[in-house]
Amino acid sequence: FQVLVGYLPPGTADAPAPLARVVLDDLGEVELFDATDHAPSLAALVASLLASPPEGMRWLEPSAVDPAAPMRRYLGEQSNTTVLLGDGALLKLFRKLEPGANLDAEVLERLPGRITPRLFGVLAGAGYDLGMFYQRITGVTDGWVFATGACADHTSFTEPAAALGEALAVLHDELAHAFGTDERDGAELADLMLERYRSAADAVPELAPHARAVAQVFDGLRGQRLVTQRVHGDFHLGQVLHRSDPQAGPPWVIIDFEGEPLKSLAERRRLDSPVRDVAGALRSLDYARSAAADPASAPALDWAGQASRAFLDGYRRNRPIPPALLESYLLDKAIYEVVYEVRNRPSWAHIPLRAVQDELVRAQHG
Repeated sequence: FQVLVGYLPPGTADAPAPLARVVLDDLGEVELFDATDHAPSLAALVASLLASPPEGMRWLEPSAVDPAAPMRRYLGEQSNTTVLLGDGALLKLFRKLEPGANLDAEVLERLPGRITPRLFGVLAGAGYDLGMFYQRITGVTDGWVFATGACADHTSFTEPAAALGEALAVLHDELAHAFGTDERDGAELADLMLERYRSAADAVPELAPHARAVAQVFDGLRGQRLVTQRVHGDFHLGQVLHRSDPQAGPPWVIIDFEGEPLKSLAERRRLDSPVRDVAGALRSLDYARSAAADPASAPALDWAGQASRAFLDGYRRNRPIPPALLESYLLDKAIYEVVYEVRNRPSWAHIPLRAVQDELVRAQHG
């Protein structure tokens, strides 16, 4: 784990709460603190990386980063730490380090930046990517906030959903061009999904009674050859930003390519079917109806159903979706969500559990 620390003389008035008190050579006793809570420390870091970049600092577009810009830590929920550098740039500091290139930086560097942020630079050291500078997109609303607000207000989401489907299809084309494609045996994928289900059922006993029905859904993949490529890997409404001004650019910007947090780096980098991201979007739209006064009511279900169909229509304008593949990925995603929610948000676990049941019923009735 990485913690960026600053240090000041003990008792300094403007310092954040100290993490420790130590003695440093030539400086004497100092207090250490989280530097992301201290704008002068952040400014010193950024100015140094620009003026005298160390060996691990690789700049792609240094002119886009202003060392004199106001700096503050983003306070929203996230696994890493993001620092706002004025209106034009962000610094993401990776907290849990993994050997090699960070997936987010690796992907953004290879994409043209039409529907994704531009990458400005990457800071690395000792075999790890430590952080990255990239474009801050302004004039946008978080996709989850936008969608749940529409659901709560009984506002149709079909037009934005269709545009989101189109944007995801564009992203998949860009990823295929940048990283290439391959093929995979459907039976291999079926076995992998079945193995994930069994592990999930061991962790969450409520999943165990569905073993036969789950296997029947995944068996629909056997005998198929599937096109695989790099994908987003953790696609949902919280990973997209919506623009309300059509003059400012495309309606959706797609962010955060680090993949599902429960998977290893090797699993997240592995080529997969783009339908995995499609399933992620559909599951997220289903979650969005939690903003309704009664998420199980007919209007809430109708809102989510219309948005989901519009999303699929938008995606299918550019890319086909084999039905058996979508059924399998939707079920696989819902099973993953059950484990995630039980471990992290137990009060939400009923949402994916109900989705598992619904997917199995839908698959049985065609």
